[in-house]
Amino acid sequence: MQGSVLFLLLGVLGVASAATFKDCGSTAKDLNIKIAGCPDADPVCRFPSRQNASIEATFTTPSPFQNATIKLSASVGIIDIDFPLKPAEACGHWGLKCPAEAGSRQTLKVEVPVESSYPKIGVEVKLQLVSHKGDKLICKLFPVEIQ
Repeated sequence: MQGSVLFLLLGVLGVASAATFKDCGSTAKDLNIKIAGCPDADPVCRFPSRQNASIEATFTTPSPFQNATIKLSASVGIIDIDFPLKPAEACGHWGLKCPAEAGSRQTLKVEVPVESSYPKIGVEVKLQLVSHKGDKLICKLFPVEIQ
């Protein structure tokens, strides 16, 4: 019995310490995000310097769209720094199939180079996928430590 209670407590603590993904207005349905360097039990994602950070998001489109733009930024205190993703157009290059009908299943795959010149600090990253109509299909915030 005591072993079961300890196992349950460890499980709850493991879930509580996992990286927190905050929603900032996503309209996509069934959104699932996987980030390399972000294990379920860690409170922060770790992006090693001189490597690519891989982000994969699968979702169901809430409404049709012709094209979409991807935006990635980091906040350090009150300063926001944009990561220049080229191309910013997500269709084709980043895995989206456009035009997309409402209810279609999509996968966005982003590779972001983590330059050696980036300071080794903790930041809050914002990932956005915005349709041509201005709808935020994806908007998620998550903690990152650049190593």
